[in-house]
Amino acid sequence: MPPFVRIPKSVSPSTFGTPPKAIVLDKNDLLGPGTVPSGSPIGTRNPPAPKERDIIGTENRVLQTKTGNPWDYIGNFAWSDGGRCSASLVGPRHLATARHCVDTTPGSKITYQFRPNYDQGIRGYTPAGVTNVFYPAGSLTDTCSYGDDWAIFILDQRLGDKYGFFGVRNFNQTKANQAIFWNEGYPIDLGNTERPYVQEKVTGKTVPSCNNGNTGPIVTDTDAMGGQSGGPLWLLPEADGVRYLYGVLSAGNSQSTYFAGRVAFLNAVAKARNDFP
Repeated sequence: MPPFVRIPKSVSPSTFGTPPKAIVLDKNDLLGPGTVPSGSPIGTRNPPAPKERDIIGTENRVLQTKTGNPWDYIGNFAWSDGGRCSASLVGPRHLATARHCVDTTPGSKITYQFRPNYDQGIRGYTPAGVTNVFYPAGSLTDTCSYGDDWAIFILDQRLGDKYGFFGVRNFNQTKANQAIFWNEGYPIDLGNTERPYVQEKVTGKTVPSCNNGNTGPIVTDTDAMGGQSGGPLWLLPEADGVRYLYGVLSAGNSQSTYFAGRVAFLNAVAKARNDFP
């Protein structure tokens, strides 16, 4: 199931600005070798539920109470009608989340707001609305298509300059051998989408049947629940000192949780940064 949730409390659309302009991309145009957008770390800053819980093995999510990087890059992504997802900064005004966290209905009046490092509204971070959204064409019909369940929003404020943002890299077999990935999101079952929960030591692998593992989702053992859709999969600082995002949470069941990303997503981030600097 896609870990997306709506909560009963609705927010006035005027609070979030105007609905974003959609920019639908042809994935075939995004499957070149790829560019690696680097991150921009910033120092520490002071400051109805689905029936199934997709917990794989034991419960490994814990409350996240820190500030600074990368915690300030990640936040709560709210729909004006009560929808809730998770998202993370991947550029000065660029936000990555799941495609199913976008209302793609023609003429939709839904508006959105990103709240960085949100925790019950007590941390005082600057929120932002959105003006545009990039996402790939096509439908999510099978496991391989989960790799395309990503979207990149353009924010109406340059929060990345203030709080920092992830770089982006492609997940491959070398990365699949590392069991030190992290994920964070806003689950309905632990904090009613109002508190951030993090999981470390996440394992990941590719799907061989999806173009010999070169496309398709990243399969992980992340514990997921409604509200966590779009949350990032990342590693601790790598050789260059940057934290890189490898995917955004797409869907899950009691055996596996899938993250969208790969080369098409990476190139879309580069395009979004170029078109909306």
